[in-house]
Amino acid sequence: MSTRRTAIRLRAPAMPGRVAPAYVGVLAGVVLVVSVFLPWYATNLGPPFSAVSASGWDATIVARLALAAGVVVLVASAALALEERGALPLSIQQGDALARGVVAVGILATILIAVRFVWMPDPAEFLSRQIGLYLAGAAAICATLAGLAQVATRE
Repeated sequence: MSTRRTAIRLRAPAMPGRVAPAYVGVLAGVVLVVSVFLPWYATNLGPPFSAVSASGWDATIVARLALAAGVVVLVASAALALEERGALPLSIQQGDALARGVVAVGILATILIAVRFVWMPDPAEFLSRQIGLYLAGAAAICATLAGLAQVATRE
């Protein structure tokens, strides 16, 4: 009978003044989750009609998928941030899988939001893009970059 041992890597605390990529991933996940509930589209009809906005949650299923992606990025990056501080021991394989998962989910969210940015829901000719859609796109891109930085900085 042989026992398999899982390698646990203990990391030194981050250098002062250095922002760990995991913290950027946590922030990107939070912004992505919040942006789903902000206005993504508004009607651009003139008077006497009033402008009505729709949050991403109400406007499209893509926003709900972006919410799920934001939660995954948030949880995975939080686990990597706890590992960075030495509060959560992760094996090398677990940490690498979490970092690569952040990249994959960030890319998926970026693609989904880009599709909704280019092809707006019907009737598209009466809609304009709003701040929530821009924030979701920026957060998805930041999540992807944070994931890439997490993969690159793992020893």
